[in-house]
Amino acid sequence: MNNKTIEFLIKVNDLQKVRRYGNYPLFSESTAEHTFKLILIIDYFYKELSLDLDYMKCVEIALYHDFGEMDLGKDVDIKEGNNKETAKKKELYENEKVKELSKKYYERIEDYHSLYESNDTREAKFVKACDKIEGLIHPISVGEPIMNHELFAIYADKTMRNFRELMPIYKEIKAQLKLLYEEWGFEWKKEYDQVFLED
Repeated sequence: MNNKTIEFLIKVNDLQKVRRYGNYPLFSESTAEHTFKLILIIDYFYKELSLDLDYMKCVEIALYHDFGEMDLGKDVDIKEGNNKETAKKKELYENEKVKELSKKYYERIEDYHSLYESNDTREAKFVKACDKIEGLIHPISVGEPIMNHELFAIYADKTMRNFRELMPIYKEIKAQLKLLYEEWGFEWKKEYDQVFLED
């Protein structure tokens, strides 16, 4: 093995140190933890729904979709939370980091990341929908009030419409969220129910 390979393996290991900003500080996870859970969800729904997709492409997209978060905390303060300014900084950082890692190690890193970002294929749409599901499970699992609840209630609607096979489970998740919002004293607005009215 050469030094470049060792460097890459160290970078992969470092993914467990990268904290994601999500609903910090209510819950926090590493990029490695998020990616592992996403792949499990992809595997589950791929088999459960007998999807006619390129399975390996789905897994590869998932593996590298957040690879640009490498060293993220050094340049972007994840504790700022979910706001437009932080999200923009994060997006710019990730795109530059993906290009850098792709040139240094192998081009497929940027290829897989671009597939996810472009959302042009059924595989990418499936991975994005599973990614949203993974994020939506957090508040149900934790059972404590979340930040940005008004955005959170509808943030996956558009993504789920792009991959309708997952709409039934999404509706079940939103039904549970609705109950939690009522328990937490958050208003559940009429527009949050729009997906329940769709086929």
